[in-house]
Amino acid sequence: MKEAMMVAWEDLCLYNNESFLLPLFLLALIVLWIVERDRRIRTVLLYLSVALVAVFFCPLYAWIGQKMDEEIYYRVYWTLPIGLLFCYGGVRLLIRMKKTVSRILVGILIVLVICMNGKFVYKNTLHFNASNAYHIPQMVIDVADAVSMEKYKPIAVFPAELLPFLRQYTGDIFTPYGRNIIVERWNFSNALFDAMEAEVYDAEEIAVQARNEHCAFVVLSSAKEMRGSMEEQNYFLKDFVAGYYIYMDYNYYNVYLEQGLLDEDMLKFAK
Repeated sequence: MKEAMMVAWEDLCLYNNESFLLPLFLLALIVLWIVERDRRIRTVLLYLSVALVAVFFCPLYAWIGQKMDEEIYYRVYWTLPIGLLFCYGGVRLLIRMKKTVSRILVGILIVLVICMNGKFVYKNTLHFNASNAYHIPQMVIDVADAVSMEKYKPIAVFPAELLPFLRQYTGDIFTPYGRNIIVERWNFSNALFDAMEAEVYDAEEIAVQARNEHCAFVVLSSAKEMRGSMEEQNYFLKDFVAGYYIYMDYNYYNVYLEQGLLDEDMLKFAK
């Protein structure tokens, strides 16, 4: 448990980083504990905050939480009402002041302190202007639209780089695996994923594994080379969108055709 408490302390330091939000949080907590008399507010802001901190630093909880998932354990911090407590404490402080000048100066100081604890988000190198309302790469939307069907929800396999964003856009396409497979610590494995993420595509292997996973569509990146061709495996090229080839299995195509599930623009591919 000693090691668990050391990890908890490291998480605390990393959470605070170079700011002084946590000291301000503790300061506001102490001040409100003294001056706040409303029981409802004390329960929501004070008692709850103290309970969450106590739970986080409870040796038994820390040990169990880190055994279950160390990377999620620290997220208990996210439940702390740090911003709310600090802002409410600042307002209570301003209310107790009688002079207008004092209120203005202290109010400006509070705002400056809050600003000093953050960074201008638009200077972040990871920030970029959104290209659509979903705030995801446009290529994901284009590829998903090319795969989607109006009368049916097909199963399709996508390259790993599209997986984190696909479900943010649509739930009308099923996949044999999701974003979880690219997280190494979860130790998921899948033969189709291995074939899709190989340095060189093997058309035969992809076709076999895609059929094992009941995939009607296979989306492949044009940036990779391929041994063989999907056409030789009884697939046809439905579309080429945003650098991705979208292949459909003729076996599923014929089934959908018989059942009247195909969109009008797909009927042209009938043999």
